[in-house]
Amino acid sequence: MDTAIRDGVDILSLSIGGFPLPLFADSIAIGSFRAVEHGISVVCAAGNSGPLQYSVANEAPWIATIGASTLDREFPAIVQLGNGEFLSGESMFPGNEFPSTTKEFELVYAPAGGKKGSEFCFAGSLPKVKIQGKMVVCDRGVNGRAEKGQVVKQSGGGAMILANTAINMEEDSVDVHVLPATLVGFTESLRLKAYINSTRNPRARIVFGGTVIGKSRAPAVAQFSARGPSFTNPSVLKPDVIAPGVNIIAAWPQNLGPTGLPEDSRRVNFTVMSGTSMACPHVSGIAALIRSAHPKWSPAAVKSAMLTTADVTDHSGNPIMDGDKPAGVFAMGAGHVNPQRAIYPGLIYDIRPEDYVTHLCTLGYTRSEIFTITHRNMNKGFSLNYPSISVIFRQGTRRKMMRRKLTNVGRPNSIYSVEVKAPEGVKVRVKPTKLHFKQRNQVLSYRVWFISRKRMTREKLSFAEGHLTWINSQNHLTRVRSPISVTWKRK
Repeated sequence: MDTAIRDGVDILSLSIGGFPLPLFADSIAIGSFRAVEHGISVVCAAGNSGPLQYSVANEAPWIATIGASTLDREFPAIVQLGNGEFLSGESMFPGNEFPSTTKEFELVYAPAGGKKGSEFCFAGSLPKVKIQGKMVVCDRGVNGRAEKGQVVKQSGGGAMILANTAINMEEDSVDVHVLPATLVGFTESLRLKAYINSTRNPRARIVFGGTVIGKSRAPAVAQFSARGPSFTNPSVLKPDVIAPGVNIIAAWPQNLGPTGLPEDSRRVNFTVMSGTSMACPHVSGIAALIRSAHPKWSPAAVKSAMLTTADVTDHSGNPIMDGDKPAGVFAMGAGHVNPQRAIYPGLIYDIRPEDYVTHLCTLGYTRSEIFTITHRNMNKGFSLNYPSISVIFRQGTRRKMMRRKLTNVGRPNSIYSVEVKAPEGVKVRVKPTKLHFKQRNQVLSYRVWFISRKRMTREKLSFAEGHLTWINSQNHLTRVRSPISVTWKRK
């Protein structure tokens, strides 16, 4: 990062996840603060430990923390069972040496005589005599998806079905397998195994369907995408936004096969991957787009533009989903990034590097820990001018007040009116309710009060969410939206 600063870069894109750490022990947090001090936007992957709460990584408030979403693009690879039933699956077609429809294979799962871990297709676990020329069912998890296919191939198997477990549910990360293969979701995997157990001669074939666009609802939150709230800094809502991160096709080096396995001798220009590491560079590119349009903007201004213009509905106009329920703020942050709207956000929440230093004082860090992070001395803390709002009510606290400042980056003589959807159990009051910006780059402030109407329960934690939006009176399409998360803590 120090080298990048010396080189004068504009954006740092870090597809590195991991686990939440105290900021003074997080080298990415420390290095990225120096970068932000030099006007560099730092964009990081949120991590792939979802859907567990408190799993989001790269939580520093000066970092743009990116979760992953799905696309409306599918690679169908349907399983046709011997009883005539069909199972929905997905896979990249493995190449011209295979037909688009495989022959019918005998199905085998956790074969008799196999070693421990044969259900996961561990190396050395599959008896060749039992799977030679057959289609092998491998449970997903523990070892890599493509690695399972290599094990099946080396053991003499002719094809593979990857079966999601209760951990992965319906997540559909595809691969360029070394043999004909498909991935089926958890519901379909239960049907598959029930069929295998129902007959002495289970059989199946795979029918590859190429690429299908526009048939599925998107975007939705990827199940693996790490979730908030932030473990080390719950007063800042993380992740910030989500971006495409499932089954992303991108350039690939020529010294590796598309699976990345050493046994894979194929050479291709592109391959497919999933992860918040795929979502991160999408946002890095959008940050570069914004910087090119507004070269004098700070990293905080760039991030604010992306957060306050993010979409909370999918292509069909319905709420973005997280599995079978609408996505919450701890899954998608402010929403799905929208580059067209982010270039002209109307208003921004700007933050100076010294503001982060004062914010750290509110987190209970010592002087030496703050100095480790920022190389600056601490000042009295206050609420950070963050584009999203996180409120924490501890036992005995029923009222919170926060200040925010908005900078007009749109037209002069613009009037904005506030619209609030209060979190359940909370009364929200904003003053003033209108902001009249007479000039471009003018800064106006507002205060917002949160009054808890909820009684503390025996639960240690409970949550609610809402949003606060400033709407341009002359152009209602210009909406500056801030998600609100509310947490009640007994201690």
